[in-house]
Amino acid sequence: MAETEGADSEIELLCIGNALIDVFAQVEEGFDLRYGLKEKVQHIPITQMREILSVLPEFNTCSGGGAANTAKIAGLLGIKTSFIGALGAAPGDDPDLKYSKEKGSFDQFGRLFEKQLEDAGVKCTLLRKLSPTGVCLMLQISSGDYKIAAAPSAALELSREDLNEEQIRRAKVVVLDGFLLGRKALVHSILEISHKYGTVIALDVSSTGLAAERTVEIITYARLYPLIIFMNEDEAKAFYRTLSKSNEQEKKGEGLDSEIISFFKNYTSQDIFPVITIKLGVRGAIVFANGNIYREETIPVIPLETTGAGDAFSAAFLAAWIRNKPLSQCAALGNKAAREVLDSRGSQADPKALKNLGKQLKL
Repeated sequence: MAETEGADSEIELLCIGNALIDVFAQVEEGFDLRYGLKEKVQHIPITQMREILSVLPEFNTCSGGGAANTAKIAGLLGIKTSFIGALGAAPGDDPDLKYSKEKGSFDQFGRLFEKQLEDAGVKCTLLRKLSPTGVCLMLQISSGDYKIAAAPSAALELSREDLNEEQIRRAKVVVLDGFLLGRKALVHSILEISHKYGTVIALDVSSTGLAAERTVEIITYARLYPLIIFMNEDEAKAFYRTLSKSNEQEKKGEGLDSEIISFFKNYTSQDIFPVITIKLGVRGAIVFANGNIYREETIPVIPLETTGAGDAFSAAFLAAWIRNKPLSQCAALGNKAAREVLDSRGSQADPKALKNLGKQLKL
């Protein structure tokens, strides 16, 4: 099915999720509406995405998708990392071949994705699909607006039949992209195989909408499986409102109040898992585990672009956790990795800076 490591080789972190190419572009006012991008964030067909890309004057690209970003940063930190995802086959190729190192085995974006992860030291299991490689478009409009359009395409075709049980068995932690939660057969297979071998699951909630819609589902998983859950501040508020059945409206611009903090503290007090980590942006992060609270502040920076910063935090946090660092140190390393990514587009942080940061894992 795919290129995999030797049967006895160790996988410290196995990331499973949407394999996408992030595209960054600046456009004039009105461009978005002219090409049907009416919402701040929306999904579009890959045909519409291709039309938009064909008329962009210029753009930058980077491998993307939450789990893939986490894999890339973890690889650069020196963690033995693998990734499972689906890409588009090159035109004319037979996707039933599943995987090939021959030139042209993936389409152009697929080859870019593969190269960037492999350059970061990530061992890839990439499934070939008939649909083109998925794209996430980040448009900066001259008016100051910012819009995101996603066409997951081939990424959505990853199925439970594509999983490699041996890889999950050898992993210390499996990273599960929150955007997979709607694909229950795939998610249940990942959870059950992980449970079979005692593998910890790290779940990034990924969006405020998912936090509200999938709260009960996530809580059910947290009762049955050892979970490390990552959220940002808005996701944590949505999660809290759903679980507590609170009718209180979200207060924009305000941090986590004492009631929300108390809620998460009590929720995690019954056992070692779940560990819940809330990323607070310029204020750092707060971790809830076994009834304890760990706060780690960060040094605010002016970001070039914020895409991938949360994934970098998760990657570094998990890298430190895998190396048995205290939770406070896990969060501190997460803050440092996020700052590195804020100085670049997508997850294109300076490899040397991340490798130097990874040296802290050996102390």
